[in-house]
Amino acid sequence: MGKRKHSTGSSSGDESDDDCKRVKNKMVRFGDVTVYYFPRKQGFVSVPSTGGSTLGMARKHISIEILRADLGLEANKNDKKPLSPVSQKARKNILKTSGVRRILKKEEQDCAQLRLSRVICGCSCGDICYPQTCECILSGIACQVDYGRFPCSCLPNGCQNDNGRKQYNPSVVEKHYFETFAKIGGQNGATTIVKYVGVM
Repeated sequence: MGKRKHSTGSSSGDESDDDCKRVKNKMVRFGDVTVYYFPRKQGFVSVPSTGGSTLGMARKHISIEILRADLGLEANKNDKKPLSPVSQKARKNILKTSGVRRILKKEEQDCAQLRLSRVICGCSCGDICYPQTCECILSGIACQVDYGRFPCSCLPNGCQNDNGRKQYNPSVVEKHYFETFAKIGGQNGATTIVKYVGVM
C-alpha cells in the first residue's frame, strides 16, 4: 500500500517562505552596462521625412563609458518630450560640426525618390474597388487606409478586395505611444560610475 505525505500547519508556513525566496531569486538584476561612443558620419541607412542627408556613425568607437544600472536604464527624466524628427538644416549642421567635410548629394537624391515612391501607392479606385481595375487587388495585396483616404481611396463598404482592407486607428497607436513613454519615465535613471576616454 502506498504512503501519503501530509504536512502540518508549521511546515506549510516554511513552504510559503521558500516560495517567496524563489520568486525573489527569479527577479531580473542588471550589472554594469558598457556604452560605446562612435564618431558621427553620413548614414546612408534611412529615409528622412524632412529631406536631406541621414545621420550615421563610424565603424570604430572613440570612447567607452561604464554605467551602473540601478533598476534599469532609461532616458533622462528631464527629457519629457518624446523623440521628434531632426530638420534637414539641423542634420547638415550636426554632420559639419562632427567633422564631416563632404556631404554626398547622391544620398539626398536617392532619399527623395524613395519618399516619392511611398506617396505614389495604394489604389485609386474611388469609393468602390473593382477586381478588374484595383491596383491592390491586381497586386495581390490588401487595401490600406492610413489617414483620410490615403493611400487607398476606397470606402469600407465599397472595397471588394478579397485580400482585405486595413484601416489605421490613430487612437490605438497614440495610446500605446504614451503608455510606452510613461513606463520609461517611471524608472530610475542610470548613474555614471567610471568613464574611459579613448579606445581600450
